Amino acid sequence: MKTRRNDPCFCGSGKKYKKCCMIRAEGDPLQGVKNDVHDLLDGRSFDSMEELQALIDRHSQQKNSASMEEFHGLSPDQMHRFLYMPFESPELVIFQRVLQSKPQSKAAFLISMLVEEVGEAGIRLTAKSNLGQKFCQKASKTYFDLYPESVMSGLSVRTETKFEPLHTIRLTALLAGLVRKYKGRLLLTKRCVKSMERNGTLELYPLLMHAYIHKFNWGYRDGYGEVTFIQQSFLFTLYLLDKYGKNWRPATFYSENFLRAFPMILREVESKFYEPPEDTLRKVYILRVLQRFAGFFGLADIEQVSKDPINPEYRVRATSLLTEVVEWNL
Repeated sequence: MKTRRNDPCFCGSGKKYKKCCMIRAEGDPLQGVKNDVHDLLDGRSFDSMEELQALIDRHSQQKNSASMEEFHGLSPDQMHRFLYMPFESPELVIFQRVLQSKPQSKAAFLISMLVEEVGEAGIRLTAKSNLGQKFCQKASKTYFDLYPESVMSGLSVRTETKFEPLHTIRLTALLAGLVRKYKGRLLLTKRCVKSMERNGTLELYPLLMHAYIHKFNWGYRDGYGEVTFIQQSFLFTLYLLDKYGKNWRPATFYSENFLRAFPMILREVESKFYEPPEDTLRKVYILRVLQRFAGFFGLADIEQVSKDPINPEYRVRATSLLTEVVEWNL
């Protein structure tokens, strides 16, 4: 649902959108900092620049360590680590390197099927370095039998690039160093073989997910443009799912809270004459983060609740796999 200029702002401030988050999204990104410093220094006098700087430093430290409503309890410092050091911040979050139980997800199913097909001998690739037609048809039939809700369910898939989930897994497996191409064949790497021998998909799944987050381009082939920050902020979405995902919620609950936390991202969205950037962002977020990341990796259940083919509505709920993959220390 579009937020109009004169509607109440979705952040809950009670102000109109045009006088609240719209200003944050379109105005000077440093204006809030300028106003904050102005209020801090108003009416004060200082004996030296050192004294002034010490006050500003203390204020900045306090502000950066204080929780923020739009970050749902996270501080700016914690959010900084979420965005720039998600896998290197054990004081906040730990990603399990080996799972305790077999992951139930589309991604885990496809990587298992691919690894089994490649096997010790490897498989021959097509002239375009894609998986062969026979395997693509076999994989797609099994996949759509398990996940019949897919829009492609029942279709005969003749090429890898027409079967988006498998194409994504094959590319991500290459990026993760689980498979490699050699003389027109796809082979398992030593890393993959050793991981399979030790723990099977319990170990492959975390390696695949890490590569999908850090190396695979989430905007690949979806036609929406880059908007790279959506991928960079993946951990904030997992945090929201852990915090609010025990019950079904509309997908727009997560997209609206994402936009509330990062209104400046609207500057990354390509302007379209037929659609405001807020609407485009919501679609990109729901597709890339909720459907093709959290849903694909089994961290959330995604269900379509409307039959509108142009603007479908979804509901979202976290799965038990999320609590096994991510350990929070907040």
